[in-house]
Amino acid sequence: MEGDGLKRYAHVAKDLMESIGRGRYPIGSLLPTEFELCAIYQASRHTVRAAISQLEGQGMVSRRKRVGTRVEASQPSSGYTQAIASVADLVNVAESHVRDIHGVRHFVADIALARRLGLEPGGHYFCVSSIKVDRNERDAPLCWTDVYADRQYDEVIPQAHEHPDELIAALIGRAFSRDIHSVDQEVRPVQLSAEMAASLNAKPGSLALNIIRQYRDGQGGLIAVSENFYPADRFTLTMQMKRDGM
Repeated sequence: MEGDGLKRYAHVAKDLMESIGRGRYPIGSLLPTEFELCAIYQASRHTVRAAISQLEGQGMVSRRKRVGTRVEASQPSSGYTQAIASVADLVNVAESHVRDIHGVRHFVADIALARRLGLEPGGHYFCVSSIKVDRNERDAPLCWTDVYADRQYDEVIPQAHEHPDELIAALIGRAFSRDIHSVDQEVRPVQLSAEMAASLNAKPGSLALNIIRQYRDGQGGLIAVSENFYPADRFTLTMQMKRDGM
């Protein structure tokens, strides 16, 4: 199954990271070839390549044609790198992050906000604002997140407190039988406001990665919208694209 495959590459990446950290593959050495890694982990070439891409995104290895995959560092570079290629990946990300809710508000969407986020002008919504941290590094803020959803779904707000490692869109989907079918994503660079920078222990005006995600059901209906602000040194988004038909 696709979900199992995604978990598989994350497992392979984690094991390789630990092996590098323990010195099994020293800095400057080459990892086993893709063919050898497939045999070692009993995994497909696609899974192995995705795992290596994750290590490469974290600055631990580099790949060179006709040379191989060279170990460049024994620890990941600062920040958080995540390969996201499907809805299942986003769910996996949520499981590794913990939401610390800072506030909830109800509001009527004005034209500017509606246009930016894909909401209905004049519609009644709620917004859950939170700081997210990595489960294993709770003292280091990872990003600021605002999640917007129609007011009719506000009964999931207590669940958002009770289940800080689940996507609010997924909580809505489970409570209202609206499973996430697709996610529209928009990424742009922005500058952090003074208030947001203070919450994230970052410098005011420093660059951040702004990611807006629209979570949709099988009919294309909007379930929720999330807007994330990652300080530039704390998150790298990697994606894998394949030729049609492959």
